[in-house]
Amino acid sequence: MRFTLAIYAIATCIAINLCGCSWSKASITEGTFDVYAPAPYTGAAFSMDEKSSVKRASVQVRKYDKETWQLHGLTNEEANTGGGGYKLEKSDANIAYRLLRFPVTGAFDYFSKNRISMWGLGFGLDPFPFIRASAGINSRFIEAGIAAYLNLSMNNFSAKGKWISVEGTLAGDMDDYGDLDCNKCHETKFHGGFGGFLNLFPIKELALSYAPFLYKPWWDDEIQNRDISFEFPYIISQYFGASYLIAKHVQISAGTTIYLGKAFTGHYWFYDTGIGFVF
Repeated sequence: MRFTLAIYAIATCIAINLCGCSWSKASITEGTFDVYAPAPYTGAAFSMDEKSSVKRASVQVRKYDKETWQLHGLTNEEANTGGGGYKLEKSDANIAYRLLRFPVTGAFDYFSKNRISMWGLGFGLDPFPFIRASAGINSRFIEAGIAAYLNLSMNNFSAKGKWISVEGTLAGDMDDYGDLDCNKCHETKFHGGFGGFLNLFPIKELALSYAPFLYKPWWDDEIQNRDISFEFPYIISQYFGASYLIAKHVQISAGTTIYLGKAFTGHYWFYDTGIGFVF
């Protein structure tokens, strides 16, 4: 039995070494990609009692928007299959983001505080599922922390370009190439990022909030199981707002979010409102 297993293991290792590796790369000359903008996150946004925990069910309402942002400075890097095979030339990538803000976001968050340190964990729909986590401090006059966000969504895109590939086989590498022409295609993708939040409490129930966030769409930089020859750029959002906790249970908020990034010119403002039930 042990001898048979050893033979199988040796045969597997030989096959792997003979087959080599397979890969595929796409050069996109023009394309438009959907990006869902996450709702702003400001932590608990009220002064919690020491050694306490709370839960919050919330809904954020915002105007449904579709903004197309033309990106600048993106370049398809050169790639080739080797051995005088197929080649993708270095070229400009004419890429745009279509930013989507769904009108209603639902979330459930849990916060736990020790003496001054606190942590939070939440999940929700925006309109696709997301999870988020935070850690920081919460005192009588200030709350500050860091947060991480992960989202899984179905994204539409249109793209044109070319692709090359190498498939490793026992007989050697097999090269291939073709045109990429996809109109109104869609893929399920992870998106995410990290940021922070700062809340000032002039009175215990009132929070003046600032929340910056760095967001990376299309995490794997891949379409149709092919690596793309550039990286999707980050989006930076900054939220400025205020919230008020009524009768220790109802939390209302309002503010504005500005979106900007190195790859697109200008900036974009949107308004956000929300209501939550704390228990």
